[in-house]
Amino acid sequence: MADSAKTLLVQIDSRLEMTSLVGTCIRALCLDAGLDEMAAYQVQTCTIEAVNNAIIHAYGGQSGHSVEIRWRLDDAGLSIQVGDHGKTMAEMPPEIAPDPLAESGRGWWIMRQWMDRVDYETDGTGNRVILRKLLA
Repeated sequence: MADSAKTLLVQIDSRLEMTSLVGTCIRALCLDAGLDEMAAYQVQTCTIEAVNNAIIHAYGGQSGHSVEIRWRLDDAGLSIQVGDHGKTMAEMPPEIAPDPLAESGRGWWIMRQWMDRVDYETDGTGNRVILRKLLA
């Protein structure tokens, strides 16, 4: 039986101005996959958060490094992997709502609220945030 999954790999330089292009691409892919406007917006926002985290935290805001965004759509839903080869996260952010007055720290909370599952993996060759959304 042939694999009916659709995949797309996008690689960008670790510059924050690249995240808007990633967001535009992810939103279009979500709409094409049948997600409504709100779900597409949520997946787009979560993907941008994960890419920003890779650039800001894994690479210290330095350009010249690779960030890979791997989109996969199959019968189970969609998954987006955001990968980097930078600094590994020391510990997972807490699963509590951030202080509304804090200047940062909302990304992981938003990802956990809007996606069906969020995982972080590191294996010595790189780090990956994996966002999953089930489709009806």
